[in-house]
Amino acid sequence: MAMYSVLNLLILKTFLCIIAVNSFLLNNPVVETDCGAVEGIGTSVNEFKGIPYAEPPVGNLRWKPPVPKSKTAQNCWTGTLKANTFGNSCYQRGMVNKSITFGSEDCLYLNVWTPNTNKNANLHVMVWIHGGFLNYLNGNWPAYSPSEELVKATNMVYVSMNYRLNAFGFMALDLLSQRSPNRTSGNYGFMDQILALQWVQRNIHNFGGNKNSVTVFGQSSGGTSIYALLASPMAKGLFNKAWMLSASPVMNKTLAEASKDNLVFLKSTRCSDINCLVQLPADDVLNAIPWDVFPYWEMADQNDLPTRDLFDGALPVIDGTVLPLAPTEAWKRGQMVDVPVIISTTAQEIDDGPAVSDIAQWTWDNYTQRVTDRLSEFPEVNISRVFELYPSGVESPEYQYTSMASDLRVTCPNMELAGHMQTSFDSPIYHYVSKARPQVPSKLFGIPHDARYAAHAWDVIAFFGAIKHYYKPTQTDNDFIQTIRREIVNFVQTGKPFSDRWQPFPNTTALMESNLGVTDFYHKEQCQYWSTTGLYAYAWVN
Repeated sequence: MAMYSVLNLLILKTFLCIIAVNSFLLNNPVVETDCGAVEGIGTSVNEFKGIPYAEPPVGNLRWKPPVPKSKTAQNCWTGTLKANTFGNSCYQRGMVNKSITFGSEDCLYLNVWTPNTNKNANLHVMVWIHGGFLNYLNGNWPAYSPSEELVKATNMVYVSMNYRLNAFGFMALDLLSQRSPNRTSGNYGFMDQILALQWVQRNIHNFGGNKNSVTVFGQSSGGTSIYALLASPMAKGLFNKAWMLSASPVMNKTLAEASKDNLVFLKSTRCSDINCLVQLPADDVLNAIPWDVFPYWEMADQNDLPTRDLFDGALPVIDGTVLPLAPTEAWKRGQMVDVPVIISTTAQEIDDGPAVSDIAQWTWDNYTQRVTDRLSEFPEVNISRVFELYPSGVESPEYQYTSMASDLRVTCPNMELAGHMQTSFDSPIYHYVSKARPQVPSKLFGIPHDARYAAHAWDVIAFFGAIKHYYKPTQTDNDFIQTIRREIVNFVQTGKPFSDRWQPFPNTTALMESNLGVTDFYHKEQCQYWSTTGLYAYAWVN
């Protein structure tokens, strides 16, 4: 008798579990898109993962513009798509461990996080474009992408996407141009981003978003992508504001120049025709990339003072289609996506992974010797003047060296870029330098260096609320998170930052820390000096 009671109890518990699971599933949000219904995950917010926005760019579609998913093309899914798992990363090798490869060429997926799927919610939308040298990462990388907590804290809709990377996304070659109707090649990753933004315009209202209030934001090569989008006629009308973090300010390589530079890739593939190239195994494509020989797609030198005549090749190209002109030239001619922009860098960008591995142990003599060795290659540089601008004895050798290299290669050239925008755009341009630093030294992205200062990506990591992935945030960290979110959310909502004293560039530059400061010109003497040397040609690229 007792056995039957136990059995009945187990059956009842099983039945109740099934009911509970089914109830949970029934609460999952279902939203219509122009390609069919998608079912997300209903937690404290609504998450829709791995929505395909284009045909897989494989086989004959490799190195072609993305083909959108559409009912007209009859390439949509049938029934309701289960959008509960992130899509494949685009094919790449490891950013830290170069010996591993992962992902797939079938990778054109996007993700949506929303607090409200009511079509009338009319929420502001932020579209995230991830960084990674245009070679690495994805739109849902842990601690480097939107999250449930961010959605709840800001009450906005967030979208991220994967786009083709490295050779799959940015290879320019005459052989590829010959089969293009426009006789161009390269910039496929930018085309993917543009297609994802078009998807947002057509569909985001069904996720509670306002298609007329879309802010694109991207960091590192994601910021570089926004730099390109602001000069692309294909991106007009797709976004209303832009936040461009730690972008590479050099973008002027022509299609002809890049196609010539990339012949080393073609030689490594041993292909002589297009059929060979499109049938090449993905691993062979990755292995043929000139990572460590010119044009140096690895870009291993960029976290240091420059080496004379060492110029990394460009992944973005002025192709005549996505980018008819170099952005600064296009803007001079009035050809731009004229929207309010925040352009920003961090004060010690290269402290995420300095090229010199023992920098934390340096003495001031080591600092003096390294600066002298690097800059003595450039007769146009007055090294005595450099040491007046970055003297020994201030904070630490690591702090001074990373400040100097970051000013020269990123921050000062980005301020010059902000000047080009301010001169050409009717919309306001805002500028900040983030001085906030990890309160606990942290290995960002798994890079084997403890970042101690205002390193690359620390501002967007704070915005995402992802400091907790590295250590338990201190009060200073939490204040920084609140400050950057307050300023950016107000910008998204109104087109200007929250603090009235943060005025458009060049009137002020904001200093982003636990509390917002302002200055009339960040590192004025340093940037004015570097601008006279001609070394901005060595600014970050890609």
